[in-house]
Amino acid sequence: MQKYKKSDLIVIILIVFLGISNTSCAGQNPNPVPSARTPLPSASSPLPSCPLWKNGVSSCLFGTNDTEEWDVTNNVETDPYHIIQPSLKSAGFTLMRSFFFHHSLRDGHRTTMAEIDQRLATIKNSGMICLGVLAAIRTDPAHPGSDSAGDTDLDFDKQVVAHAGNRCNMYEFGNEPDLGDDQLTVQQYLHQWNEFIPILREINPQAKFIGPVTSTWQGNNCDSNGRPSDCFMGSFLEGVKASKVLPDAISFHEYPCADNTNAAQCILNTKYYADLTTTVKGWVREILGKDLPVGITEWNMDSGNNQTLANDCNFMEQFSVKALKAMISAHLDFANQFDAQSYSGYGTLDMFDRDNNDQPKCQFNAIKDLISQYR
Repeated sequence: MQKYKKSDLIVIILIVFLGISNTSCAGQNPNPVPSARTPLPSASSPLPSCPLWKNGVSSCLFGTNDTEEWDVTNNVETDPYHIIQPSLKSAGFTLMRSFFFHHSLRDGHRTTMAEIDQRLATIKNSGMICLGVLAAIRTDPAHPGSDSAGDTDLDFDKQVVAHAGNRCNMYEFGNEPDLGDDQLTVQQYLHQWNEFIPILREINPQAKFIGPVTSTWQGNNCDSNGRPSDCFMGSFLEGVKASKVLPDAISFHEYPCADNTNAAQCILNTKYYADLTTTVKGWVREILGKDLPVGITEWNMDSGNNQTLANDCNFMEQFSVKALKAMISAHLDFANQFDAQSYSGYGTLDMFDRDNNDQPKCQFNAIKDLISQYR
C-alpha cells in the first residue's frame, strides 16, 4: 500500500473485560491493553548507530521518510531552496528511511545506482543514518518488458546492498507486504525472507535486516481469535523461529487517526503507540524467547490527504509530541515520521511546505523541540 497517495482506514476496537485483554485481529482499531500475562516492555539494546540519549531514550526514535518523489523538482533530495536537508541536520533528526525501489512508482523506470547514490547522499547531507527499504521482494522478473536487463528483485536487491556498502547498514525487507497491489500471504513473505536474507547478509555482514514491515501492528490476514499466530505479525515470528533466519529487528506502521477529523479524539489515540509497542514486544519475547528492537517506521496522524488535521498547527504540534512521548514510555527503539518532503498525501504529510518555499511546518518544529530535550 502506498500511504503517500491514498488513505487506509484501519479501525480497531479493544474489548477489556474483567481485566483480561482480548485483542481482535479482524480489522479493528488498535487499543490493546496487555493482560497480566503480557511481559512489560524492556529497553532492549538499540540498533547499531542508535545510541541512547537522556533518560535512556533511543536516538533513532527521531527519524523521517524519503519515499517516492511525486514532485520531481521539489523534494527532500532536490532541496531547491537548500532548506530541507540543513534543517533536518541542525534539528538533530537521526534516522532516514529511504525507499530503494526496483522500478519507480511514478513512471515505471528501473532505478539506477545513480538514483540510489542520490538517496544516500541525501541521508548523509541531512546528518542522518540510513534505513533502506528493499521494496521489491519477489523472485520473478519485475514488470516484464519494462526492464531490459530482465533481472529479478533479488538481483536488484543484491546490487543495491553491494553498491551501498557501509553507507547503509540497516534494511527493511519489503514495505507493507500484507497490503496493496503486491500483497503477499505470510507464507509467501516468509519464503522470500528465507531465500533473500541469507544471501544479502553474505554481501554485507554488518547490515541488519528488519521485518515484516506490516501496514499495522498486527498485519492483515488475521482471524478473530486474538492469538499472535492468527495475524501476519505473529505468523512471521513463528515462521522465522522455525526457519532460524531471525530478523535483527521488528517493524510495523501505524496511523491512528485514519479518516478522522476529530482533533480531540486523535490526540487521545496517540496512546495506541505505547499500547501497540508493548504488545508487539510481548509477542517477540513470547515467541522468539528473547527481545529484539522494535520500530514504527511509518507514523503520522493519517496516511492520506487529511487537510483538516494537517492544517491545524496546534493539533499537529500536540499530536506529534504526544505520539513520540507514548513511544518513549513503551521503550520503542526506532521510529520514522512519514514523511520529510515528497508531496505525500498531496503535501499534507510533508514536514516542509512546498507551497511556501519549503519552510518548516508545525510538525517539524514540534519534533525539533522534543529532540532538543533528549539529545
